[in-house]
This record gives sequence, C-alpha cells and structure tokens, in this order.
Amino acid sequence: MRHMTSDLESLSFQSTNHQLIIIDQHWIIRSCNRAWKRGFYKPFSHSGSSRHNHYLHLMEAWTAQRGVPPAKFAQHLRHNVVPFKHAHTYDISVTTPYNEEKWFRVELTPLHDGPLFGDNLALIAHTDITEQKRTEQQLRQALTEARTLHGLLPICAVCKHIKDESDEWSSVERYLEKHTSAEFTHDICPECIRRLYPKYSNILDKRH
Repeated sequence: MRHMTSDLESLSFQSTNHQLIIIDQHWIIRSCNRAWKRGFYKPFSHSGSSRHNHYLHLMEAWTAQRGVPPAKFAQHLRHNVVPFKHAHTYDISVTTPYNEEKWFRVELTPLHDGPLFGDNLALIAHTDITEQKRTEQQLRQALTEARTLHGLLPICAVCKHIKDESDEWSSVERYLEKHTSAEFTHDICPECIRRLYPKYSNILDKRH
C-alpha cells in the first residue's frame, strides 16, 4: 500500500502545473518537477556552476533581472525561515529571459513525514498569479484616475470661473468635464430669457 501511495505522490508531483521543488536546509534544490524545468529554471543555469541548484541564488538572480539587487525576499528567507518549522507564503515579481514580468505566489511547506525528512527539507510551490496581479494593478489605476469633487472650490465672484489644482481658471463646464464624467448640453433658464428676450416673457408667465 505504501508503495502505491509513493507512486501516486510521485505522479502528482510531476503532473501538476505548479512549479514544485524540494530543498534542504542549505537551500539546495534536491528535486524538481517537470513544470519547474519548463519554467524559468534552466535559462538561469550557468554551465559548470552550482548556482542554479541553490534556490536563494536563483531568487537573487531573478530579482537582479529587475534591477533590484540584492533580493530582499531572498535575504528574508535566508535569515527567517530555516529551520523549516512553519509554512510561509509570499508573492514575488520576476523577469523572464524574454523580458516579461511575471508574478508568482511562493508557498513553502516543511516536510515532516517520515525519517528522511525531519526538519531539514521543505516543499516550495510557485503558482503563476500574473493575470491576478495585472487585474489588481488595473483596478488600482482605475481608482487613482477616478476623480471626485470634494473640499472648497475657489470660484470667481464675477465670472464664476473655477481655479483648479494647477492654479488655472476655467469655466464651470470645462472644470466639471475635466474632473467628472459629466457632459453638457446648453439651454436657457427662464430668468435669462426674461432678461435677454423680454418680449418672450409673457409666454413664460402664461406657462406658470
């Protein structure tokens, strides 16, 4: 039964779309699945170097690709996670060899099942959450661009122009069109009709 379970665990480990690796307490990659190999693992390998087997070195390389060396995330893992006692979850941003930004949810889970594990091994899963992050960024941008009117608005007592945040004066129509989604159509109110076109005043009076 245990042999069958081991086969199923191995099949699940290799078949999942999540990028999975097993690391030891020195952050050396002891095993990885096919999804990890298909991802951005090999492009950062260096011939004749063991750096591609060291998870934190990979993290630093990925972050350096984004121009932010050294990787704060790698530093945090190095100083706060070993020995593997608790699960940890982080979101990281990396740049692929094709200069494409991708986001991954990193989930580190200690492996305590069986004498081979103890506190010395951990499973790390990378889940691609790029689309989710892009949606969040679009929503934040939309909220930033959504303008509302609040506070005191300086308005000229004579011409009724409004002073905007750039200290420029503009008509009420132009100001509202700039800061809201309102659009204007023009009409003439009864008071202005009486003042500008007095001969039509009697028509307005008859309506009332």
